[in-house]
Amino acid sequence: MPEQISKILKDDRNSFKNIFHDCYQPLCHLSMGYLKDENEAKGVVQDAFLKLWEIRHDLSEDSNIRNFLFTLVKNNCLNILKRRQILLKHHEKIRWMEMHYQYESLKRIDNNYMEFNELKEKIDIAIRNLPESCRVVFEMSRFEELKNREIAEKLGVSQKTVEAHLTKALKILRNDLKDYLPIITVITKILN
Repeated sequence: MPEQISKILKDDRNSFKNIFHDCYQPLCHLSMGYLKDENEAKGVVQDAFLKLWEIRHDLSEDSNIRNFLFTLVKNNCLNILKRRQILLKHHEKIRWMEMHYQYESLKRIDNNYMEFNELKEKIDIAIRNLPESCRVVFEMSRFEELKNREIAEKLGVSQKTVEAHLTKALKILRNDLKDYLPIITVITKILN
């Protein structure tokens, strides 16, 4: 290895390739042990080799390249794990905020809105009040569970037309049922 270091200091790419071939698999194994993600693990190892090449002129002839690479990989893996922890905490906070928002929304809804039958009636009325073509497409999509292509074939229209009717129907329903959306969201989550 010391001979390879002196060659790397002189920008010898073949020596660098030899070090790469000697250390790549063990470094990937180390990185994979920490990260449990093959692509991320390989990326960390590639970054370590890139860093080695960038600082090659700062190395001394007695540098232990293998230890240097292992330390780089370990530290980069630890940094990624710290970022994952921060993201996890952030996602947990967002989930808590969503749940809190839903809870607050439910508290603000009058008790008479909580009647499921009344809510179903409001939804049915809103669907019945859709323009005819939007209503037909919406019902085929949501109640018959047909795909856009199947609806287009049955109605003899293009898929773009079906998509346009669905988009319009959903926009109208969102507007007509805006006062009930928090409870509809909660009920939908409970039923799924």
